[in-house]
Amino acid sequence: MGSFAVIIKGMFQQERGRVFMGYLLGFAIMGYWMAGFLRYAADTGEPVNILETFCVVEQHYVNMLFLVLGWLLVVADAPFIKGNLYLLLYRCGRKRWNMGMLFYIFMQAFLYAGAMAAFSIIVSSFLGFAGDMWSSPVYALALDAGNNIGVEYNITFPYLSMMKAMSVPQAFAVTFLFFYLYLAFLGALLYVFALLFSGIAGMAAVMGVHLAGYLRMMDGHTETSLFARAIPGNFIDGSLSYLQSAALFLSMILVLTALSSFFVSRVSFDSGTEVEG
Repeated sequence: MGSFAVIIKGMFQQERGRVFMGYLLGFAIMGYWMAGFLRYAADTGEPVNILETFCVVEQHYVNMLFLVLGWLLVVADAPFIKGNLYLLLYRCGRKRWNMGMLFYIFMQAFLYAGAMAAFSIIVSSFLGFAGDMWSSPVYALALDAGNNIGVEYNITFPYLSMMKAMSVPQAFAVTFLFFYLYLAFLGALLYVFALLFSGIAGMAAVMGVHLAGYLRMMDGHTETSLFARAIPGNFIDGSLSYLQSAALFLSMILVLTALSSFFVSRVSFDSGTEVEG
């Protein structure tokens, strides 16, 4: 555990500039869509639950499409090979180094998702209340079958089934979980492709999966779209079927972790001496 702590601590110090820029981009994207939702809430004259903002804005498909860009900026340098690589490999071994990189990615995914959620709560607290109940503005937004509100305020929330099946805190927790799992999956995918091929290949793989999922969802193929599965409202129908999406993301993360552990001992870093561990 000591070697993991050293690696992760070093990564947080090493990547803080890029992380800061990625978080700023995420806040800017999140803030753009939050502005439309909060303007709509203000115009109704009704308060909203402070947890609702994250549920509504994070599950808005266009916001989700671009919100991932901030996350990709945070992990764009994967597999984070720097000048001290061979010292780390000598001290920790390849396998521990590999797990340290993945743990760093998973921790950053949690922090990025948490930062976006906290940002939405802080901003909406000026127009909201805390509690279990869904607000009237969100209920009206969910019933907006003609998308009249969506056209005027550039925000949608067609997930009435989520409102019927869950309280606001439950919906918030599920939305956060799915967002985190999607980020962790994309981060692991980027890392594995960058480790085996190059950073460009890793970014191309992630953007390909992300955009392909978005396009499939737009074509109505939600069952086979990873992008759609990252938005739990698409699969909440009163049953627990949405948990299948969580299990799918967890399975893919475990597979990518196993692949990285298998291939890291075969990757050539071109110089230096390392030990197995």
